[in-house]
Amino acid sequence: MPKRSTLFSTRRHNRYWWYALSDSKYIPPVFQCLSDDEWELLNEWFYDTEQKYPSPGEIGVPGISFLSGLIGGNGLSRIVQCGHYLGFSSLMLGFLLRGMGKKQSLFSIDNDKAVTKYAQSWMDRADLNSYVKLIVNNSANHDNVATAEEWLGGKPQLVFIDSSHQYGHTLRELDLWYDQLTPGGILIIHDVSIYAQRFDSTGAGGVLPAVNDWCEKRGGRPLLLNNFVDGTRISDPNILTYKDGCGLGVIQKPI
Repeated sequence: MPKRSTLFSTRRHNRYWWYALSDSKYIPPVFQCLSDDEWELLNEWFYDTEQKYPSPGEIGVPGISFLSGLIGGNGLSRIVQCGHYLGFSSLMLGFLLRGMGKKQSLFSIDNDKAVTKYAQSWMDRADLNSYVKLIVNNSANHDNVATAEEWLGGKPQLVFIDSSHQYGHTLRELDLWYDQLTPGGILIIHDVSIYAQRFDSTGAGGVLPAVNDWCEKRGGRPLLLNNFVDGTRISDPNILTYKDGCGLGVIQKPI
């Protein structure tokens, strides 16, 4: 197999932090399973976004691996994504879903028209439009529900929230999409660590307190990976088991 992502360890941009870790001297399975054409397109996406956007903001290898394992290992075919930004996770999940033969399986919402247009151009190049639908909207708006269900052919099995990182907006997303999940469905929430609270542009506390407050109100039992990471030495991914210091939350809707 070609060297693929192992070459990223020599690049200086902070987006390549995972590839420089002491235990990451290999091609992660999420990249190993890509065809040569898919990898070449993704590699072009990395280069192009790095040139055009100072902060591309994609989820890292730990997070996309978690999502891919959950979807691929369980045959999931109805997924809502809140926040696709430049399209990394949508591309990766689109490649996965195409390999699984799951058409019309990913419905993704972002409120930024310009970045969605950019991401859509890569969906077009990757020929993923039968598998992935990108729309421009506020991911907490109720009018997304009917559109998502129509595209997916039913209520979502999985909702991935990685959008504004704002406390109030996250609460609204949790309220909206938890109620729409099929029984047994799962919410995955990125950026649940103390460190990631700084991403809330409103200064209201971010995703972590939103998840905690929502679960206290609704009686949910979240699994919060790396919620304790606070920007001190314990933020060093080399000493973390789950390597992403921004953290990942899991909430399941009971049957």
